[in-house]
Amino acid sequence: MPKILNERVFDLRDWQAEAFRKIVKYVQDGKVDFLCVATPGSGKTRLGLRVAHYLMKESYCDRVVVVTPTDSLKRQWAANAATYSGLDIDPDFTNNHGIEAEDYHGIAITYSLLGMDKKGIHAQNTFNKRTFVILDEPHHMGESLNWGDSAVKAFEGAVFRLSISGTAFRSDDNPIPFIKYENRMSVADYNYSYDRAIRENVCRPVYFSIYDGKMKWKVSQQEFEHTFTESLAPDQVSKRLKTALDPKGNWVRDIIKAADIKLTEIRRTHHDAAALVFAATQKHAKEIAKVIEELTGVLPPVVVSEETDSNGKIDHFRSSTDRWLVSVKMVSEGVDIPRLRVGVYFTIVKAELFFRQAVGRFVRVLSHLQWQDAFVFIPQDREIVKLAESIQEEREHALDEAKKASMNGEDGDLFGSDYTPALIGKFVPLGSEATGERTIAVTFDISTGMKESIHKSVNVESPVYLQKENLRNRLNQMAKRIALRQRNGNSQTKPDWKFAHKKWIDFGGKEMELETIKELESRVQFYKNLLRNN
Repeated sequence: MPKILNERVFDLRDWQAEAFRKIVKYVQDGKVDFLCVATPGSGKTRLGLRVAHYLMKESYCDRVVVVTPTDSLKRQWAANAATYSGLDIDPDFTNNHGIEAEDYHGIAITYSLLGMDKKGIHAQNTFNKRTFVILDEPHHMGESLNWGDSAVKAFEGAVFRLSISGTAFRSDDNPIPFIKYENRMSVADYNYSYDRAIRENVCRPVYFSIYDGKMKWKVSQQEFEHTFTESLAPDQVSKRLKTALDPKGNWVRDIIKAADIKLTEIRRTHHDAAALVFAATQKHAKEIAKVIEELTGVLPPVVVSEETDSNGKIDHFRSSTDRWLVSVKMVSEGVDIPRLRVGVYFTIVKAELFFRQAVGRFVRVLSHLQWQDAFVFIPQDREIVKLAESIQEEREHALDEAKKASMNGEDGDLFGSDYTPALIGKFVPLGSEATGERTIAVTFDISTGMKESIHKSVNVESPVYLQKENLRNRLNQMAKRIALRQRNGNSQTKPDWKFAHKKWIDFGGKEMELETIKELESRVQFYKNLLRNN
């Protein structure tokens, strides 16, 4: 059985307390769905965990399921659940497990894993145990018909579903499951805007440093030279931006130099402050990293979703004092690295959803700093500047006339394909340089100073999932020793690496992933006895 949840004091921010009271009223009135839209960095995770603690403690539910967009976020939720609310969540659950081990309060999974549930185990578990579901960034359910259908199938029988998002709208018109629509517009049950978050010192203010430039490129044998302020045909607008973002040109170098100077300035009072570059493609990211190495003397880590160690790189960067990180979309959503203070937008993605998520990486408040403004460096491309100017505006998801913004940049040439060109011939960037800079900020007054964080840390033992991870690693090491001893000194005999595990199953044990801490500790003693007897 999971450990008993104790009473604890939750020091909620004003908006969290307001939302929590409204959610409790929904639960008590028998309602099942609640959508909370709150600006990135404002504390949505803690709100969700406060609700989870309440529903478990008051016996409204028997288990909690958190669904997230990425593997990295699963582990963030599990870690925060243990330290903040005393809930033990299994972030390593797979569909093959069938049900979580008995000493967990629930699981954290991804929308992708949910979409691969061919046997309907999540629907069965929801039916068997009263389940409270937290849907983190639920717009992802609209990305794939399979993901949305799987979520509905799995959780239509849940006792309560809390959808929490910083960007509930989508760049298309796919409906999001469990979201209410009125006049084909999504309706949030509670909304906490970036405007209010800045006024209440819950989020950092972000200033955009906008750079013009002179870009020169060639299409076939015809050469062009333009600044960002000149009006061009759509395909030429695209080529101008691509030319600026070419790592071989001086525009990229000029911006990185300026951003690095700003980072050094910030580090005088925030000693481990960091900068993040959003690159266009994997190849582009690695080239940008080389430019940063040339300018600073240090090669920054590059994080892309396709690499197996991406989550490890993010975790290491979060706790390090490294200055720079380069990413391709991987750090655009949900990833919590509060020491990020400088951003560089070196991608052609002009989707409002992506841009807001990217900027959200820089707004998280640190309690020990009085002044902690963030700065994002962007090109003076008209559409990107427009996104920056409207960052504080509230948005809803529309089912009609949704703008299908370009999200290309992963395939094809350096920046992918976009517009049908008016000019036929190969495009070649020839050179670029930054020329002018201006700064814009949100269009409302920003109060000075920074309140101390109202969230207090709680000293607790390691989360169950980490204790189990250590026990499993220990058991696997012991199993190897047992297998080697089974050879009786005959080096020609192939070790049976599963010998100890099979002995435990024969003894009446379970598969390792389904065992509680107590059962794993009994298994350790069993393996010790095997070692003594061999």
